[in-house]
Amino acid sequence: MRAIFSILALLFFATVYSQSKLEFEKTDHDFGDIMEEAGPAEFTFRFVNKGDEPITITRVKASCGCTTPGWTREEVMPGDSGYVKAKYNPRNRPGRFRKSLRLTTSDPSSNHTLYISGFVKPKPKTPEEEFPVLVGDLRLKYRGMNIGKITTEKPVEKTFDVFNYSDTIAVLNADEMILPDHIQVELVPDFLNPREVGQLKITYDPIKKADYGFVSDNIQLSEDSEENLSVIAVIEEYFPEMTAEELDNAAKLEISDRSYDFGRVTAGSILEMEFELSNTGKEKLELRAVKSNCGCITYDLKKKGIKKGKSQTLKVSFDTSEMRGNQYKSITVYSNDPVAPTQIITIKGKVEKGEE
Repeated sequence: MRAIFSILALLFFATVYSQSKLEFEKTDHDFGDIMEEAGPAEFTFRFVNKGDEPITITRVKASCGCTTPGWTREEVMPGDSGYVKAKYNPRNRPGRFRKSLRLTTSDPSSNHTLYISGFVKPKPKTPEEEFPVLVGDLRLKYRGMNIGKITTEKPVEKTFDVFNYSDTIAVLNADEMILPDHIQVELVPDFLNPREVGQLKITYDPIKKADYGFVSDNIQLSEDSEENLSVIAVIEEYFPEMTAEELDNAAKLEISDRSYDFGRVTAGSILEMEFELSNTGKEKLELRAVKSNCGCITYDLKKKGIKKGKSQTLKVSFDTSEMRGNQYKSITVYSNDPVAPTQIITIKGKVEKGEE
């Protein structure tokens, strides 16, 4: 019993001894909402030395560079007070935040961690910041307008915000725009008053485009403008809902080897490889397109139609002249196979520098 009492006593005195001698009014401060344009927000944590010995704060480390700490540098005598100041810079830091400040003192039992938190409301953007791309009298958010992934079922429409930067009414003249046949552009509404926001409505016809995969087109909003905008899309074949019997009777693409590892080669090597494309379905297989993700790859395909039970050789050439290190290239084959219309062949290996 005496031993147990001794242990409990030691634990009690150890707890009392290790108790912090710096007593803070608060250790966690929430700034609430902060306006980004208002500049740094500050808060001062105040404390009293409740111990019997002087204490010095030797270091305050913030959890990020956005928080600048300051603190009482001199010794804090028993009964005296001190402070730790936190300054948070909200510039370019919209959204919620929670940061910490870790105090190191001359008395290890008095080390502390303080916290600041809040929410930074973003600074309102100017028209120039919101619409950085200037095309004539109009400003847009992006030079490239992404239609997204679409199918050959029908034309699609997509709008993009536009801002009339001029002091006059802005209109678009269809006769003056330079557009490919599969793209139409309209201003919505038909005219924009000065400093007014509207939309460019892009109508994209993938059937007229007659291409597959990633595609990009340049457009000009007027003949006098030298500023090109790009319209990009990813086009895939459209297949209506099919019965099990229809799927069983459809064309089916099988590729002999969908991964080719050329191992290690010396830069400048021209690699030749062949892939067998077979139609294991019951209808004629139509190869819509073959595309690579690198200009270093070229291919030769004699025919784009494969009858049932027949095959076609896809010859591929890979020029490693401008390559160094590990390579991972791809060739995408698009077909009328309703189950797997898009199939990818990967080419990988390592290109090493040749001897000088």
